[in-house]
Amino acid sequence: MPGVKIPSVRKSSKQLEVSVATVLQAYSLLEDRGVIKARPQKGYFVQETSLQPDQASATPLQQTEESIQALLNKLLHVSQDENIIQFGAAIPKSHFLPIRQLQRSVGRLMRLEPEICAAYEFTPGSLSLRRQIAIRMLDCGCQLQPSDITITLGCQNALMLALQAVTQAGDTIAIESPAYHGVLQAIEVLRLNAIEIPCHELSGIDLDKLAETQKQYDIKACVVTPNNQNPTGATLNQQARRTLINLSEKQDFIIIEDDVYGELSYRDKRERALKADDIYKRVIYTSSFSKSIAPGFRIGWVVGGRFQAQIEHLAYVQSLAIPTLTQTAIANFLENGAYDRHLRKTRATYQENLTRCQTLIAEHFPKGTCTSAPKGGFLLWVTLPKQIDSMQLHTQALAKNIGILPGLAFSLSGQYMHHFRLNYALNWDYKTDTALKELGFLCQQIMTQN
Repeated sequence: MPGVKIPSVRKSSKQLEVSVATVLQAYSLLEDRGVIKARPQKGYFVQETSLQPDQASATPLQQTEESIQALLNKLLHVSQDENIIQFGAAIPKSHFLPIRQLQRSVGRLMRLEPEICAAYEFTPGSLSLRRQIAIRMLDCGCQLQPSDITITLGCQNALMLALQAVTQAGDTIAIESPAYHGVLQAIEVLRLNAIEIPCHELSGIDLDKLAETQKQYDIKACVVTPNNQNPTGATLNQQARRTLINLSEKQDFIIIEDDVYGELSYRDKRERALKADDIYKRVIYTSSFSKSIAPGFRIGWVVGGRFQAQIEHLAYVQSLAIPTLTQTAIANFLENGAYDRHLRKTRATYQENLTRCQTLIAEHFPKGTCTSAPKGGFLLWVTLPKQIDSMQLHTQALAKNIGILPGLAFSLSGQYMHHFRLNYALNWDYKTDTALKELGFLCQQIMTQN
C-alpha cells in the first residue's frame, strides 16, 4: 500500500537469499520507476503517488528470476515446434548452415574411419580441430598454439568453465545489460552475484559505469561480448577495447570474452578479438561453431591463458571427453576452405534480411518503435512504445504461432518490459513477412487497449 515501509536492504537480502548488491540494484530500479522512495535515516517506502502503467508492471526480483526460468523453459519447447515462426530462438535455420558438406564429411568418416566414432577424444579435444581453430583465430588477431585451446560442449559450456575458474560462490561479477540469458542462468547455477552494466545499442558496454561500479564492489570478472552483442548487436570500437583491457588491469578483474558471433561481422574483415590485445593476460576467450556451422554439434572452445590448466581440469571432470565424430567432421570442413565461402554467402543474406526486417517494422509497428543497428550476427533488439508489455505481446503472438523472446529474459532486475529480441536468420518468404506484419498488428491492438 502507498506509504508502507518495505523491508530493509539487509532483511530483503536474507529473505530472498540474494546479495546486498542485488537488492540495492533492485531498489534503485524501483526508485527510478517511482515505485518506492528512499527517506534518509528511515529506509524505503512505497511511493504515495499513483503509478504509471510502466511502473505498475515492475516485477519483484525473486518473481523475475522465476519468470525468466519459466520463459526460457517454454522457449526450449517452442523452438522445436515446426509450426511456429521462430523469431525468438537465436538459432539459424538449416538453410544458413553447411548441412550437405557436413553430411558428406560425416558419411566419409563413418565409411573410411569408423574407429574414430567409437574412440574417446579426451580433454583438451581433437588436435586437428585445435590446429584449425588456431589458424582461424589469426583473422581476429590472435596468435595461438593448439595447446592454448580447449574444446568444449558449445560456448555456454566454455562460459561456465571460465566463470568456475575465476570465481567461487558468493563472488560478484559484472555483466552487460541487456545480457545474454545463458549468462544469467550460469550466474544462478554458480551462485554468483551480478551487477548489470548498461550496454548501449551502438557503443556497447558503458565503461564509465563499469569503472564506477568496480570502486564500490569487489568485481572478480566481467563477461562481455565485444562483437555483435546478444541481444543488441553492439560492437565495441577499438578505443573502448583498449580502455576495457586497461581497466581490467588497473581495477584487478578478469575479462571473459564471448565471441560467438565474431565470425558473422558484415564487414569484409572481421573485428579483432579482445584476446588479441591481452597485454596483461587478463582475457579468457570463448566461442563456438553453433551460430555458423552446426548448433547441434555442440562444439565450442576456450582460450584460458593463465587459467588454462584449471579450465582443462574442470572440463575433464565435468565431461571427460567431447564427441569425436563431430570434432573431426568440423576440422575436415575447416581444412578444405569451404567455411570462408559459406560465411561470405551467409553474411550477405543476413544483411539483406536485416534491411527487410527493419523496413517491415518501420511500416507496420506503432510509431515510436525503434530497432538496434547490428553490424553482424542475426539478432535485432526491438524497443516498443511504453504502452506495450512484451510479455503480453509474447503470449498473444504465440497463440498465432509466432515466437519472440521478451526483454524480461535479458535482465535479473525486471528491466526491458517493452523490448524483445528478434532472430532474422530465417528463410524469408511470404509466411515470414506475414508473421512480422502480424506482430506489428498485435502491437497496434495492445496500444489501443491500453
